[in-house]
Amino acid sequence: MKIIRKIKNRYKQFKSHPVTNGDEFKGLYKYIEFNIKNRIFNEIQYKWIGSLKFIARKGDAGIVGNIYFGVYEFEESLFLLHFLQKQDTFLDVGANLGHFSLLLSGIKGCKSIAIEPVPKTYKQLQKQIQLNNLGELISPFNIGVSNFDGKLYFSTDKGTMDRIVNERYKNAVQVPVLSLDSILNEQVPLAIKIDVEGHEKQALEGGMTVLKDDRLKVLILELNGSGEKFGVSDDEIYAEVLQLGFKPFAYDVANRQLIKLKSYNKTQFNTIFIRDEEFVTNRLKKADLITIRGRKF
Repeated sequence: MKIIRKIKNRYKQFKSHPVTNGDEFKGLYKYIEFNIKNRIFNEIQYKWIGSLKFIARKGDAGIVGNIYFGVYEFEESLFLLHFLQKQDTFLDVGANLGHFSLLLSGIKGCKSIAIEPVPKTYKQLQKQIQLNNLGELISPFNIGVSNFDGKLYFSTDKGTMDRIVNERYKNAVQVPVLSLDSILNEQVPLAIKIDVEGHEKQALEGGMTVLKDDRLKVLILELNGSGEKFGVSDDEIYAEVLQLGFKPFAYDVANRQLIKLKSYNKTQFNTIFIRDEEFVTNRLKKADLITIRGRKF
């Protein structure tokens, strides 16, 4: 049966995840519980890390994984939690429901700029920020990002995979778009995460001023082949990132070590690109431990 296969697959994932390994049945229980509750309740509020909370609904793939994994997108989340400090600024392009912005502003106290183009998703992002009283630290913007300032159409029916479409797309909404340089207006964040479902090349093209600034140390990009919809390959984007002075790394969370990669990460969607390895490494070593479900990382 399909349900049994899903449960078995989830169990394997819990067994390999650093937070749920050794406590797989608790993760499985939370997974089953949520899938029962979301048939009854429209929204469910969950406690997260520290004093953080979030609202989850059926289909909210960008945040529901935190219910049963503790922290979804574990490697890049813990990397940023170890790297960023209170005085820093983080730019979250394609924030969705705010996973990264909530973690970094809520746990580390840094400032986050959260960019989310789809209006209905943006409204949920605002609710998450208000729920956690993070309005002074997280600045949300209901805009898209491209290589020009103007307007584009976005899908509204693909959840975390909503993307730029043409005006003939059935479930589309027109949204203002700005370049990264226009959004930042000479601000330089210490770290930027970009997840724009295939529009990464255009996003990078619109941020050359900030991307060439040595004060920007970390760039996290999702490279999963989705750029092919716009005639752009991951290899092409990777070559541009290298020219900007960044190099690809994976992160060994347990040992606080950066692992040099020969190319962008092909075992998962996100790749951590770093400009100043020594600076980043020194920060990682000095970072406080993060407690997740009784485990320290």
